[in-house]
Amino acid sequence: MKMSLLLLVGVISWSTVLADNNWQFEGTINDDTDNEKYIKLDDTDEGNAVFHLTSSCENTGDDTSYLQIKLYEFSTLMTVIYKDVICGGESETIRYSEPQNVERGKEYKIQVFGKQGIEFKIKLELEETDIVMEDSEGTVDGTIARKTMLVKTFTLTEEDIKSTSDWSYVEISAESDDKFMDLEKTDLSDKRLVGKMMVTNNTANLEDFYSNPKAALDGAIRLSFSTFGQITLSSASKPALTPGRWLVGVVMDPSHGSNIRAKQVTLKIKIVNDYEYLNRVLILFFVSFLGLIIPMLARAIFDVENVKYEGLKFKYWLETLKNWFWSGKKGLTYLTALLACLLIVSAFQVVHAKYNDMQESGDRDICFYNEKCYRPYGDYYDVSVNGIASNLPFMVQGVILVIYFSISEAYCRSNGHEHFDYSIPYSFGLAFICEGFGSLLYHICPSQIIFQFDTLFMFVISIIMIIAIFEGNSIRECDVRFTKVAKHKAIRTPKVFAFFVGPVYFFNFIGNLIATEGLPVPFVTAFYIVFGAWWIGILLWASYKLDLWPDYFNPKSIPEMPCLDEVDGMEDTKKMPKMVAFFMRHAKIIKVTMFLGYCGVVVAGFVMSLLQMLSFSIFILGALIFGQVILTGVFFIPTIYTVLQHFVNITVQIKESKTSVSKQCLVLLGIVLYVVIGCVVVVISLIFFTVFSVTDKSIYPWRSREQNAECFLNGFYDTHDFWHLFASFALMMMSMVVVQICKPCRECYLQYVKKNKERIDAVRTMSGAVNKLNLTQNAINKFKKPIKTPVTPVADVDNEAGGTEKDVGTENLSYNNPVVKFSVDTDPNAVEDV
Repeated sequence: MKMSLLLLVGVISWSTVLADNNWQFEGTINDDTDNEKYIKLDDTDEGNAVFHLTSSCENTGDDTSYLQIKLYEFSTLMTVIYKDVICGGESETIRYSEPQNVERGKEYKIQVFGKQGIEFKIKLELEETDIVMEDSEGTVDGTIARKTMLVKTFTLTEEDIKSTSDWSYVEISAESDDKFMDLEKTDLSDKRLVGKMMVTNNTANLEDFYSNPKAALDGAIRLSFSTFGQITLSSASKPALTPGRWLVGVVMDPSHGSNIRAKQVTLKIKIVNDYEYLNRVLILFFVSFLGLIIPMLARAIFDVENVKYEGLKFKYWLETLKNWFWSGKKGLTYLTALLACLLIVSAFQVVHAKYNDMQESGDRDICFYNEKCYRPYGDYYDVSVNGIASNLPFMVQGVILVIYFSISEAYCRSNGHEHFDYSIPYSFGLAFICEGFGSLLYHICPSQIIFQFDTLFMFVISIIMIIAIFEGNSIRECDVRFTKVAKHKAIRTPKVFAFFVGPVYFFNFIGNLIATEGLPVPFVTAFYIVFGAWWIGILLWASYKLDLWPDYFNPKSIPEMPCLDEVDGMEDTKKMPKMVAFFMRHAKIIKVTMFLGYCGVVVAGFVMSLLQMLSFSIFILGALIFGQVILTGVFFIPTIYTVLQHFVNITVQIKESKTSVSKQCLVLLGIVLYVVIGCVVVVISLIFFTVFSVTDKSIYPWRSREQNAECFLNGFYDTHDFWHLFASFALMMMSMVVVQICKPCRECYLQYVKKNKERIDAVRTMSGAVNKLNLTQNAINKFKKPIKTPVTPVADVDNEAGGTEKDVGTENLSYNNPVVKFSVDTDPNAVEDV
C-alpha cells in the first residue's frame, strides 16, 4: 500500500519514520498549540481497514503529566482516535479506530498536546481487516499478543443470507494449533494460550472489548478459546443475523497465558443457507418407535404363557384409562407425576434465567455447547436443535411403556384377575417421559449447575428400579394374594420420596453449588458430614433388605407364613445347573461379597466427590445405577433357572416332542440374546457418553471446546445425541427385566409358574419313565443268569469270645429271585428291594 505523508513545520520538534503501512513518530513537545502532522491515504486501495495507535511518553517532573493524542479526518473534522496517555505510567497504551471511520483517499490529521518538554513515541499502523469470501466461505490468519487485538471484518448482503428461505446462519470460528506444556492443567498457572473472540455489528464495541474482554456488551457475542471457538449468528441470536458489515475482534485472555508469547489464530467464516431440520427430526422420531419391539419381545421371553393376550377386550382398556384418574393403586405413579410438575417447572425457571443471562450479556462461556455441531432453531430460539430433538426417544419410549402396561392391565381386567398393581410399571413410563423433558431443559443451556436437571429423573428411574426389585423379592412364589405378602420387605411409596428422592435432590443441588459457586468452609464441612451419615443409613437399610442382618438384630422379625403352593424344584440344588446351584447354596456369601464391593465403590466415589475429582451428579447417579445393575443380576437368576429346568434329559424330550423343545429353546435363546443385546447397547451408550464426549461442563469453557467435534451423522446429530438414543433403549430393556422381577400381576405370574411347573413335571415324568424302563430291563437281564450253588465243607472258626462257629462259605448261599418294586410316587430313578 502506498501512502503520502504531509509535514507541517511548527515549533514541535519530532522525527518521522515512514515504513510500509505504518508511521513512527518520536519527539519532544516545545509548544502547546501547534503539534500536528497530516496523513493521506492512497485512494487506489480498497477494502476495510483500522488505525492501530500505540503511544508512550516520559514524565519530565515530579508531577504527573498527560499527553493527548487526536487523529481526525481533515475535511469533516470527524475524530477517528482520541487517547489520553499518562506519562510514566504503563509502558505503552493502545487505541483502535472504528473501521467505518477509515476511508481511502482522505487526509487525516494527528495532533499531540501536552506539557512542554514531554518526550513521546507514537506508532500508527493501518491494518487491513477484510475477510475475502469465496463460495460462502472465507479464511484469514493473524496473530495476537499481549496488548494487541486482531480485528477483521466481513460483509453480508441480502443475497448471501437469503436464497429460497428465510433461515440462514453464519459460523465464525477461531482456531489455533498452539501446543501446551501441560494438557492436564486447568488452573490459572496453565501454560495454555487462551484467547477471547467477539463478533458484533456495532463498531463502538471494539474499543470496549479491547479494554475489558469480559465485559457485557450490547449487541455483541463473545467466548473464550484455546484451540477452537465458534460463534453462530442466526435470526434468533443477539445480535440477530442481518445484512451489513460485521466485526470480529480477538484478544488474549488476561487470565490465561497472556504474558507468555504470541498466539497464531485462523479465523474462518462460513455461510449456511436453506437449512431444514424437520426431516432429520422426523427420522429420529420414527427410529424411536423401534422401542415397540422391546416390550413385546420381553413378554414373549419372560411371560410366554400370557403372550397372546387371550380374552383381551377393548372396553376394559378404556376402563383402565378411566381408572388412571378415578381408582386403582397408583400411589407411586401419582407421586412421580407430582414430583415431575414441581421439578420441571422449577427447572425451567432456572434454565431460562441462565439462558437469558447468556443472551443478554453475549457471554457464550455461560453455556457449554458443542459449537462444531450447533444448529440454531430458525427465528425462534437460539439453541441447538439437535441437542433438543435427541431427547425424543426418551419421551416416545415412555409413552410406549405407558400404553403397553395399560394393555397388560386391561388384559388382567378382561380375565377377571383381582390381584394386580401396575403402579411401578406406570412410574417407569412417566419417569422416561420426564427424563426427556429434563434433558431437554438441560440442553437449552448446558452447564454444571444445570446438569442436576438432566439427572433429575435418571435418579428417579434408578430408584424405582431398586424399589421394583425389592418389591418383587418380597413376594414369595407361594403367595396367592398380592396384598398378603409373606415377608416384611416391601418398600412404602411415601418412604421412597422421604428418604431417597428428596435427600438425593438436596445433596445433589448443594454439591453442585459447592463445585461451581463455592460455599463457606463450615457449611461445606457440615454438609459432607450429613451426606456421609445419609449414605451410612442407606447402606445399612440395603443390607437389611438383602437379609444380611442376623435375626436378633432384625427390628421387624416375624415368623414365616405357611406356603400354600410351593414351586417345585427351587429347593433342590442337586437338580440345578452347577453355576445356579452354587449360587443358591452360597447366596448369602455372594450377597455379602457384592454388598461389600458396592460399599467400596460408594466410599471411593464419596472421596472423589469430596476432593472434586468427580462431578457430584455423576457420583450419585453412578452409585444408583451400579447398585441397580447388581440387584438386577442377582434377582434375575431364578428366572433363568426356571427356563433351564425345561431341558432335563433333552435327548428324551426331542424324541417325544420336538415342538415343545423348540419352543423352550427359543425362549432360552431369547433370554441369552436379550441379555447380550442389552449389555451391548449399554456399552455402546457409555462409549458415546465417555470416549466420544463433545463437551465437559466441569472444566473451563475454553477447555471444554477443545473436545468439540463435528456432527457424527447427517450433518446434524453429534455423538452426545447418539448417547441419548442408545441410553433410552438400554434403560427400556433393563426396565422390562426389572418389571419381570417386580411381578405386577400375581395371577399372570402364578399362571406362568403353574404351567411351567406342569411342563417341568411332565418332562421329569417322561425322563423318569424312560429311566425306569431301562432299569427294569437291566434287572431282568441280570436275574436271568443261572445261579451256581456248590457245596462247601463246613469249617470251625474261632470267634472273638474264644468259642467256635461254623463257616459255611458264601458259595453255599442260594438266592431266591427278588421282587423288584418301583416307587412311582417318589423318585422314578429309585429302586427298592422288598
